[in-house]
Amino acid sequence: MLIRLVCISGIIGATAVAQTSPSTTGSTHQAPAARPSITRADKINLNTAPVSELVKLPHLSVRGVTAITEARAKSKFKDWNDFVARRVVPRFVRSELKELVTF
Repeated sequence: MLIRLVCISGIIGATAVAQTSPSTTGSTHQAPAARPSITRADKINLNTAPVSELVKLPHLSVRGVTAITEARAKSKFKDWNDFVARRVVPRFVRSELKELVTF
């Protein structure tokens, strides 16, 4: 009897949560927050930028930000060619970053 009561209360609780959660499209998933974009005038220094600035770069995942911070901890990037030679991020990301970063 106790097991039935627990199962029933679990089902009722789940139903209540499902009914009270806001949904305009029928989906319970929320859209990811938009990342602020940067312009070419706001170049980010890859050697000194905090993580909060690096995540603003386009097409840069958490793995890419981690790779940049780990690589610069070993030694600072000298220039664009040094950054490319270390293969810190994939090629398509590098092409997006070239005009947005400095060293």
